[in-house]
Amino acid sequence: MKELWQEALDALSQVWFVQSLIEQRRTKRTLSFRLDIGTGLFVQVFVGMRTDVLYFSLVKDEQRIFGIDREQDKWHRHPYHAPELHEPLAEGLEPRPLFTFLSQVERLIWEHDLL
Repeated sequence: MKELWQEALDALSQVWFVQSLIEQRRTKRTLSFRLDIGTGLFVQVFVGMRTDVLYFSLVKDEQRIFGIDREQDKWHRHPYHAPELHEPLAEGLEPRPLFTFLSQVERLIWEHDLL
């Protein structure tokens, strides 16, 4: 969890479209935060140590429009064109999962004029 939080802090200063970082909840075993991008557009992150999950969602106007999740070492994607789907993602997002996810968000921002 510490590494993921450090990635979020780094993203705040290094990723051009990240405007703010808001920690929503932190316990000994969970961490939830969001990275604000623009009006109604943000990245939601949740990590649960007990259940071994990591969720990344790109949210626009209160709806997930893209996401990548890891559940017990298995990754899957919720594609932009159909975020309700679960597509296996063999390569995952390691070694820096948040930065890897944000690079995909950047591509979507440009491709779909999200800002």
